[in-house]
Amino acid sequence: MSELTRIQIVLCLQSTDLFSFCKAEEVLRLAGIARERPLAAGETIYPVHGPADSLYAVVHGEVRMQGADGPARLVGPLQTFGVRDILCGRLRGESAVAAKETLVLAIEAEDFFDLLANNIDIVKALFRHLLA
Repeated sequence: MSELTRIQIVLCLQSTDLFSFCKAEEVLRLAGIARERPLAAGETIYPVHGPADSLYAVVHGEVRMQGADGPARLVGPLQTFGVRDILCGRLRGESAVAAKETLVLAIEAEDFFDLLANNIDIVKALFRHLLA
């Protein structure tokens, strides 16, 4: 898989539901801490009860989310996952496995919180999303 350009990362993040309320300048900052992570089909991104150390945005492909109870769900392009766990500071409530060849953007929790601590506009945008 080829590397994404900075503008492709910005456009991807800005198109996700999570960051849709962010201004271009804020998304550019988020893009600066996002890292591409190519995944093979069947590759585990994180296990259930694992540490919540990153949030993810799917660029292409699909990720199967499976909790201890309930049916599996698929997360596709321009959708995010792993967000609530890092915001709540809890262990993962479900596992995440690439359903097919997939590319995600990973944002480490520590970098994310550092960015939020210094940018109230991103915090406001996230609240708008979470309360919508």
